[in-house]
Amino acid sequence: MAQSQTSATLQLFAAFVAKELGLHFRKDRFAELAQKMAPLAQQEGVDDLDRFLLQLMSAPLGKERLRLLAGALTIGETYFLRDPKSYRVLEERVLPELVAARRRGNRTIRIWSAGCSTGEEPYSIAIILSRVLRDTTGWKINILGTDLNEHALERARLGVYGKWSFRNAPGWLMNYFTQRPDGSFEIAYGIREMVRFGHLNLAEETDTPSPIAGGADVIFCRNVMLYFREEQIEKTVARFRSALRPGGWLFMGPTEVDHHRVEGFTCHIFDGALALKRSDGRHKATRAALSVPAAVPAPLSGAHAGQVIGRNATSIAEKRPPARKPAPGAELPAAQAIPDAPQSPDTLQQALSLFETGAYERAAEVALAGAQQAEHLALAARCYANLGRYDEARELCERSIRLERLNPHSHYLLSMIREQAGDDEGAITSLKHALYLDHDYLLAYFALGNLFRKRGERQEAEQSFGNALRLLQRLDPNEAIPDTEGMTAGMLIHLIKGISRG
Repeated sequence: MAQSQTSATLQLFAAFVAKELGLHFRKDRFAELAQKMAPLAQQEGVDDLDRFLLQLMSAPLGKERLRLLAGALTIGETYFLRDPKSYRVLEERVLPELVAARRRGNRTIRIWSAGCSTGEEPYSIAIILSRVLRDTTGWKINILGTDLNEHALERARLGVYGKWSFRNAPGWLMNYFTQRPDGSFEIAYGIREMVRFGHLNLAEETDTPSPIAGGADVIFCRNVMLYFREEQIEKTVARFRSALRPGGWLFMGPTEVDHHRVEGFTCHIFDGALALKRSDGRHKATRAALSVPAAVPAPLSGAHAGQVIGRNATSIAEKRPPARKPAPGAELPAAQAIPDAPQSPDTLQQALSLFETGAYERAAEVALAGAQQAEHLALAARCYANLGRYDEARELCERSIRLERLNPHSHYLLSMIREQAGDDEGAITSLKHALYLDHDYLLAYFALGNLFRKRGERQEAEQSFGNALRLLQRLDPNEAIPDTEGMTAGMLIHLIKGISRG
């Protein structure tokens, strides 16, 4: 078959695919786009790819053509209980609260798995829900899996899977399957009955954001928007917010939104997993930079150094050399003589535990009541930032810096607060302070690149991203980066390169 001889046709077709399916193929992926479309052209009996693509674009896509196109471009790869941290949050935090609230009234639970591929995700959710409820008698369960790919949906409806779909799965999961004579595994009838599937194109304009009547309590949309354009991501996230009931939860992949600001949600971090909760309108909506959650400043003694807000978080100090002292005259916040307060690790741990549950107001009160130490002040600052109370958050963080002016994590946290408050210039200044104290502060380079890119300062953005890539290349691609909700070095490299080319 003759391949596309010009990039002009592929460029037009990439724009067509973005409009019709929401998928973004950059110029460097045109060869991949051509490779995916060539077999489809062959099936249609057209030996010239350019001509076939022009034919596709010359008339509105019919249902059959759309099905074929989606099948060629969206063949996903998934498995059961993928990203176990998010499922742990669902099982131990989100669903127990939801079930407890609904036991007293309408026993209805509605969950939407958007971009469900071959069904492993919605079935995993159904299994988790059955473990929480134990007895579903008297409950109305509505778990909907939607996808663009009709072929994948057909496989999902069958509910039959090979061993590859169970890689890394815990042993107890197999209690929900029956092995067939051919060696495959079929989902249990009771779990299958909790889930239904439907075709849905997230890129289509619609007046009804939720395919679930009454709105969803929880939405999962993981690894779906990796190749969406930024404007399509904005529309999709706005649609999810409209589709959620008040207080509903949205789970997305940590690499899908890079620096994109998420409006109308508050960001919650649970033991390394991230979830977004629909704001109730009482506070200004949190605009969370998903890929770069702030770290809690470390005390000079080294205890809790670089600890993120979470029970079992990895210490940044374990991955990075000690920060160097600034040269005389460095432009850093002036230190003030504040008497030392006694250590109170129990109070801090109590505040951290409250933070993990989303009880930000109470967590701040406990942190501030225990002692006026840098780490207590920083945690309280993070709480107020999540509540949208940025002036209070900034004041507390600056007090923390006055206590420990040589701690780069404190300046990084202040940069996050300033950015969320709309002070991009101040955020850049704080990031520069952090990097002055620690030349190898990976996340600070990444955040700085995002800020420069947003301001249109492309050269400065490329320099910051280049420094981040330089540090990432020292790591194993499979090594998880602290404070990024499980993102690996390889994933962050891919993300930065995608942002730089976008």
